[in-house]
Amino acid sequence: MIPHRGELRIVPDQADFAEAGAALIAEACATADGRAIIGLAGGSTPKPIYHALAAPSFRAQIPWERTEFVLGDERFVAPDDEDANIHMIRTAMAGIANPHLHAVPFEGMTVDQAARAYGAQLQSLYGAQTLDPARKFFDLCLLGMGDDGHTASLLPNQPALLDERTRWTLPVTQGRPEARITLTYPVLESARCVVFIVSGEGKRAMLDAILSGANQTAPAARLNPQGRLIWLVDRAASGRWA
Repeated sequence: MIPHRGELRIVPDQADFAEAGAALIAEACATADGRAIIGLAGGSTPKPIYHALAAPSFRAQIPWERTEFVLGDERFVAPDDEDANIHMIRTAMAGIANPHLHAVPFEGMTVDQAARAYGAQLQSLYGAQTLDPARKFFDLCLLGMGDDGHTASLLPNQPALLDERTRWTLPVTQGRPEARITLTYPVLESARCVVFIVSGEGKRAMLDAILSGANQTAPAARLNPQGRLIWLVDRAASGRWA
């Protein structure tokens, strides 16, 4: 079967999942024109990939001094809080000396102030306040997908998040127990390659609906990257697509 959109890559287990994800990041870094900007997903799914990046085989492949890492979303908590995505990523990449991780500001800010400050930080990294289709922001953007079809913190049935086309970042104050900051579609779509990483049986029904084209309204289904789109899926999530 051929997915409704993008390329489908199915791996048998977590070890291969981590290896394949790390290999895609390493390839994006190697083929970047100068500095590489890599988008990182939060949550538990990408953690094995980040561990793999810090292992000797991949650590030697990546030009860390010219690689920048940007978070697709973040919980509005202190960066050393165990629930913070930046804390998870730093812990997983503990074997790497000073990776260039761009954390969402927190101290002394409201969630809206933090979202605006992070947006300004990313615009400074890009070198402009407006995205140019001819110059992608991300070399590779890694994204997760929830069983409800959300990606980053773009949540279902929230038009204020899903229809935003001007701001780079938004505060998320409904739909989750804690406030969050998320990148918006225009930034996430400005990528040479977007890789959705999907793992576990709990994601199977939503993944099948999106891959088949039956669901084209879930936040993950609505993302339309300017470059390649890859679905990196383990066998547990793949269901009939295996």
